[in-house]
Amino acid sequence: MFWGRNMGLCYQEARMLIAACTGGASFRHTLTIGRQELYLHSAEVAALRKASRQPERQEAAEFWSRYRQGDYLDGFCRAALAAESVTALDYSSYEGAEVVHDLNTPVPADWRQRYDAVIDGGSLEHIFHFPTAITNVMEMTKVGGSVFISVPANNHCGHGFYQFSPELMFRVFSPPNGFQTERVALVEAPYPSPELTVNRAVYDVVDPAAVACRVGLLSQGPVMMLVWARRTEAVRPFQKPPLQSDYQAQWQAASAGPATTRSAWRKLISRVYRALPTGIQNHINGRLQRRRFSFANRQCYRRSSG
Repeated sequence: MFWGRNMGLCYQEARMLIAACTGGASFRHTLTIGRQELYLHSAEVAALRKASRQPERQEAAEFWSRYRQGDYLDGFCRAALAAESVTALDYSSYEGAEVVHDLNTPVPADWRQRYDAVIDGGSLEHIFHFPTAITNVMEMTKVGGSVFISVPANNHCGHGFYQFSPELMFRVFSPPNGFQTERVALVEAPYPSPELTVNRAVYDVVDPAAVACRVGLLSQGPVMMLVWARRTEAVRPFQKPPLQSDYQAQWQAASAGPATTRSAWRKLISRVYRALPTGIQNHINGRLQRRRFSFANRQCYRRSSG
């Protein structure tokens, strides 16, 4: 019985790679974390082939015409992203990975800044020592190169060790760690295996530090998170551990002194609210939370076309 995919990318991840390539990101020497597969439906294949602006050489034309769902990502990288070499790194060589290494441990020093693009389509959630694993990914990327990640966000309990939040990715791929976050997006699917349905909606996420509050999500279906980050400087990541941005905002507000005086209207609403029975207060607060922690929150989520 088929329960779900191995490590791999679906339409929105592949579309992000093509958009990055079109925008100037280099995939000349690409590393995949695990032997990645590519899951596209026929309509998605046509859309991506059209979106790819690489000159369609014979090799590219052959890839698109012969592609079958679940094929390895290597051919796509060469056909759509102009990759000259595609190397797979894995814990084991059972799927033909060229490089074998346990990402729970640091990579050798001579592996640093080796690749123009590092792509992970679902490995990091399975690696116990995540800070070490993500440091390895960041360090193997050249300055000017890019990291592309697809990891579980919501409703994937039991899939791996972890599910991840946008807050974490914005703090990891930040200037103090030598990176600039280009994109963080969420994609919701009806099933735990996202490749079972065609082209789901994607929502770009605002950096929680920009809105000085938590950017949460209460979703109905499983949600995957897509990340694109560019390395800007050769610094050792996490010399200072990242801090959650909404706490930083609270600390800064507290040190700045008393808050700005509220308007008479807001004071009135507050008095009325406090006069209500606790049960009604909780119901109102819960409804407001559900709205705030949803894709309908335009302050935090922006639906992307395509």
